[in-house]
Amino acid sequence: MIRAILSAGMLLGLLAGCATAQNAPKDTLQNAPAETAQGVPGATLHPARAISSAAALQEALAATPGGGRIVLAGGVYGVLALRGRSAPDSAPLVLRSADPANPARFSGLELRDMRNVILENVVFDYSFRPGDMLHLRPFQVLNSRGVTIRGALFDGDLARGRSAVDDGFATGFGLGVTGSTGVTLENSEIRGFYRGLVVHDSRQVLVRGNDLHGLRMDGMNFAQVRDLRIEANHIHDFARALDSGDHADMIQFWTNGTTAPSRDIVIRGNLLNSGQGWYTQSIFMRNDLVDRGLAGPAMFYRNVLIEGNMILNAHLHGITVGETDGLVIRNNTVVRNARSEGAAENPALWTPQIRVAEGSRDVAIQRNVTAKLSGPGSQPDWQVADNLFVQDRDRMGPGFYGTVFGPEALSRPDRPASFAPHPGGPLDGSGIGAAALPGNL
Repeated sequence: MIRAILSAGMLLGLLAGCATAQNAPKDTLQNAPAETAQGVPGATLHPARAISSAAALQEALAATPGGGRIVLAGGVYGVLALRGRSAPDSAPLVLRSADPANPARFSGLELRDMRNVILENVVFDYSFRPGDMLHLRPFQVLNSRGVTIRGALFDGDLARGRSAVDDGFATGFGLGVTGSTGVTLENSEIRGFYRGLVVHDSRQVLVRGNDLHGLRMDGMNFAQVRDLRIEANHIHDFARALDSGDHADMIQFWTNGTTAPSRDIVIRGNLLNSGQGWYTQSIFMRNDLVDRGLAGPAMFYRNVLIEGNMILNAHLHGITVGETDGLVIRNNTVVRNARSEGAAENPALWTPQIRVAEGSRDVAIQRNVTAKLSGPGSQPDWQVADNLFVQDRDRMGPGFYGTVFGPEALSRPDRPASFAPHPGGPLDGSGIGAAALPGNL
């Protein structure tokens, strides 16, 4: 179990002022009704059952074949394995801790072929065992529908006795979701894993208000997903194993090994900050099946909106998107956190930028703050306008950090507050970039 503690969901609502604009790709989750504390609007729940042991929990689950509410006292409950249970939409199965400050703890999770389950304020605590692989998935949602996890902590562990490269670094996956529909992860924390969240072949997925940190390689991975919203998450301070050759990303999509492209995607109002950790790629959506000539337009990503994100990092892939049909990238701030750059003297590699595959269709790149745009040329269906280019190396050159941002953009580039607009500067009142963050996150 990783000992360092940071609060979960610390960013929810801080970026609510992100710009909205016209002619955006359809946000299929925009008008979804807000869930109540019990999980669904108007839910009719059976009286809560008070549980204080693993045996009592199993008895309660056996006595509640459909929906109902089970309240858990603080303690250790082992592996939570639920299979083939179906609760009505109006009365889901709810498991929650009675006291969030003294939560129920599970060493494993398998939700398989489930319908309408809500898990609240519980801890999923992984402990490394000899022989565990880096890609072990101790906590999974498989072929299920209507699963909500909120206020949870996924707490990872460090490898021991594996190899000189792996020992002392995080291992395992935080949460895996496969073949599922209507999955929500919100106001939760994932820390100390090899990868944080991995979602494959799923749809209607909401990832909102979560805190991911202390990860070795990737924060969030997505492949063959549809109707996805990634909103108001804080992904930061990775604990990388630089000698491993890991390809580290905060938010990554891929097409390799899939049969359909990801589509109807919104990535909005997230804070991606390398902080005091090493550099990573930030939003990386390579379309490798297409760029390797293994697929054509049928595998283009479709209907992608990336807006209002603040990215502080030190790798050229700040926002990188492969071949896409219907892409909007707007009102993002993509700046360099020099504290996270690598040892080699390579300014181009350590400066994040926005990159889009030239063959993409129906593209708009507008009102972003970045060092560079790569991809725009003479494409007739691309709109590129009102982007502000910034840099932190030439004090007399245009877009210098000292004239665009506050005075700490150079001395404290690991703090989002350092990148507030300089009064009277080119960013002040321009409507360009992500909404300002309050406080000193």
